[in-house]
Amino acid sequence: MWNFLARNKQVAAMMGLLAAAALMVIYLTTRSGGSHNVRVVEHLIAETEDVSDDAHIFSTHSLPSDDRFMPSIGNGHIATNVFSDTVYMNGLYNGRKGESRRARIPAWANVRLKSTLTNHPYSPVYSLDTKHGVFQVTVDRDRSVVTQRIYAHKYYTRTIVNQIYVEPKTHADPNFVHHEIWIAISQMPGPESKDIAFESPIPEIIENTIVWKACGKTRETEDPVYQPLPVDVCAYWTSVPDHLVVPHFRSRVFTFVMTVDKNETVARQEFVKILQEDGEELFEKHVQQWVRLYQQGGLEIEGHLQLAKIVHGIWYYFLSSLPSEESYLPLDRFYGLSPTGLARGGTFDDYEGHNFWDTEIWMFPSILMLYPRYARKLLQYRLDNAYVASELAKLTGNKGYRFPWESAYTGVEVIQPCCPDVAEFEQHVTGCISFAARQYLAVTRDEDWLKHGGCSIVTNIADFWASRAVINYTNGLYDIENVMGPDEDHSNVTNSVFTNVVAGYSLYLAQYVSCLCKSYYMAKAPDHWADIAWSLAMPYDETLDYHPQFQGYKRGESIKQADAVLLGFPLQYPMNISTRANDLNYYESVTRGTGPAMTWSMHSIGQLDIENHLKAAELFNKTFEGYVREPFKVWSEYRRPRVGAVNFHTAMGGFLQTLVFGYGGLRVALDRLELRRPQLPPAATRFKIRGIKYLGSNLTLDIGVMETTLTVSSVDDNWPLIMNNGKYNVTLVPGLTVTLSGAGPFTIRSVPWKDCKLPADKIGQNYLRPIGL
Repeated sequence: MWNFLARNKQVAAMMGLLAAAALMVIYLTTRSGGSHNVRVVEHLIAETEDVSDDAHIFSTHSLPSDDRFMPSIGNGHIATNVFSDTVYMNGLYNGRKGESRRARIPAWANVRLKSTLTNHPYSPVYSLDTKHGVFQVTVDRDRSVVTQRIYAHKYYTRTIVNQIYVEPKTHADPNFVHHEIWIAISQMPGPESKDIAFESPIPEIIENTIVWKACGKTRETEDPVYQPLPVDVCAYWTSVPDHLVVPHFRSRVFTFVMTVDKNETVARQEFVKILQEDGEELFEKHVQQWVRLYQQGGLEIEGHLQLAKIVHGIWYYFLSSLPSEESYLPLDRFYGLSPTGLARGGTFDDYEGHNFWDTEIWMFPSILMLYPRYARKLLQYRLDNAYVASELAKLTGNKGYRFPWESAYTGVEVIQPCCPDVAEFEQHVTGCISFAARQYLAVTRDEDWLKHGGCSIVTNIADFWASRAVINYTNGLYDIENVMGPDEDHSNVTNSVFTNVVAGYSLYLAQYVSCLCKSYYMAKAPDHWADIAWSLAMPYDETLDYHPQFQGYKRGESIKQADAVLLGFPLQYPMNISTRANDLNYYESVTRGTGPAMTWSMHSIGQLDIENHLKAAELFNKTFEGYVREPFKVWSEYRRPRVGAVNFHTAMGGFLQTLVFGYGGLRVALDRLELRRPQLPPAATRFKIRGIKYLGSNLTLDIGVMETTLTVSSVDDNWPLIMNNGKYNVTLVPGLTVTLSGAGPFTIRSVPWKDCKLPADKIGQNYLRPIGL
């Protein structure tokens, strides 16, 4: 009925169902970097209850009425939404430039139990196990228990697995032992792909099993220069009968698999290996990979089950879209983390699988602190597209690297034709990439990364900003004109305060990195970068003691989302507490109520920094309430009843930052890691950040009601650590647990990294930069 109404909204209105469906007209404006007005209709969506009391497991007796809120399974190479007819693959796109989007592969892995099993009276249980990376359906019948497991294998990364385990029950009737149990199933791959021209499937016999193969090519390349040829795709899958037969005296596991890759040999080789595996061993290998990931790090919350579940759900969805650390066959290059993850991206609303600034500003920071190897992979996506970024800079009359607002397969600009102004003006994405590189270097001091592209990308980004800055002889400052900050309600402005600060940081970082790299990379005039940064314009109102969002901003104008407040965090630009408070309080008052959740995450962190704890808690709750959809903790871009993009990783990343950097108090600088006023999130009785990675060490921050401790699991011998609590220095060694008394800050430092002066990181000065800064 709901599907019918969704397609026939006028009929629903005529039937007088407005109260039940709560139909309302809304306007979607901008796509985290797009500016379009699309008139759509949404309805209130009934959400089912999560009945599990395990923080890692989400269970329900009925699936969401809206398929968009079904959970996803993935392993970084392939992903799908459970029971959908679509599989997406890392780096597989179809469409020219702005029409480029993830290419749909039919879900030959979509095997379902027939409704005769899952309908009343058997009351199936649908569960997502976030710790083991598996979706499960359990049907407890009179004569058997049927369990279906669906997962994207974390070791055999080209494979989606469907396993149906039938366990007969003991029956009192002796005659029944001779009966058979029949289980009706169906394969539902959906229609032919419009994105990939597959040849007709052909059958084969492999390992005494009837299997199918279909190979094809994407229909249209993303760019005629950087992608002259379409991409090959090849899939193998097992034949699926319409029913399964099990003797009543024996349990049995039926395994159905699908493999897919750009290389037919790879898809076939893994498929053959899977067919040789025992069903339970196959599942165990998958589980082992997930367990190892969770052993590396995580956030644990006690006293607030809902909050704990939300956190585990976020990490599950993130890790499902990131490549496996260990794989049976070598992995393809990684094509980034898009706003809705790997399981989505075939539509405009799902951001088409493109990469935005969302990755570096919203998702990257928390991933970096627990999984720095994944952080490097995210930066590698940008490095892989550096040449295209250099060509874009030339095309727009600039130097260095200018990265596009949206990118996908080739690295060219792939924004929709609707929104050319966003691609033209929202250039801060380039500065955000440099800021992510700064954070990465601060946490890892990864010299290998510098040698293999890091020096080049940092210095070329600086060249871009140096070519964009124009001296204003009236005031002696450099202006950056024709830009758009994160607030997409204001376009084509001069001296966006956020843009200028990330540009300044980019210029300063290049000066610092040129020193780190000087033995193997020659930079041109690094001090000139610092001179420009020092004198970049910095909008600031002395009378009102706040930062206008850009030059000429009219006080009282509404904004879409957090912009100037990002100076305080994540940029950590130095300012007086009064200025920070004024920025926070003013911009909260003019931010649209329909803005994305990340805005309130940054405001919550800001209020914690100025020690306004009640306000911080209020805003913290605002970061997730209304955005998280039950029962599988799928995030929507907009607060209910609106939806927008689904499984919105961008908002998830902002929320994690509120916990890690807000309540956890972590702060990263190029020469230290700080813990500032670590405290419990609202309603929690314990909060643990397990597996903090800093300069090769492994640390755990444990915040309780009575005390807070820092435990050291390991330390890199190259980077010995000393923590200062304001009075004493403590050498951090493996096995040590330190009680953190008071608010701190507790500062952790190591030996200096080469003889290189740290960046000045100060802009807005209209006099010559002093020698030595």
